Amino acid sequence: MKEVFILSYGCDLDHSNIDYLVKERLMPFSVERAYWRKEKPPKESDICLYYDVFEINRNKLNKGYYGNTFYINEMRLESFMYSLSKLKGNHVYGNPNVRAHAYVFIDNVEYTGRIYESLVDNEYLVFLDEESLNNIELREKLPSLQRELHYLSMPKGLSLEERDLLVAEWIRRIISEVKKEK
Repeated sequence: MKEVFILSYGCDLDHSNIDYLVKERLMPFSVERAYWRKEKPPKESDICLYYDVFEINRNKLNKGYYGNTFYINEMRLESFMYSLSKLKGNHVYGNPNVRAHAYVFIDNVEYTGRIYESLVDNEYLVFLDEESLNNIELREKLPSLQRELHYLSMPKGLSLEERDLLVAEWIRRIISEVKKEK
């Protein structure tokens, strides 16, 4: 069975429509539903879909779907992606086996980020998460900053040290912009 991961990300996403799409197009094919009803996935299912949402604006309600698994077919996948493409934000295919964390220290203060591997542009996407309490003020200000600071994209193939340097520089830029706003 083919595994597929889709990530929707952006600032001020249309969560009500995303929730509707997930409820109508994916939930009937979730593992949880199948297990609860003692059903097997539909026979025509040949794709195991994982879906996640990352909202840049931490003040927006973000119902993550990371723990859900959906068994669908190619037609349902294309239909879901088409509907997502009509909504605000970015909707990309990602590597279902890559979801990591970045940890950097700047002036002895820890900052963290969530990392996904995008299959579209052969890059990593890094988002400020809330694993570190030091991120909270930055996350609150992030929507008002320039769009290029909302997340970091970096090419694959970099060494771990090079990736850490890029993440640290990105967070330093965010910190600098947040200080300017004060």
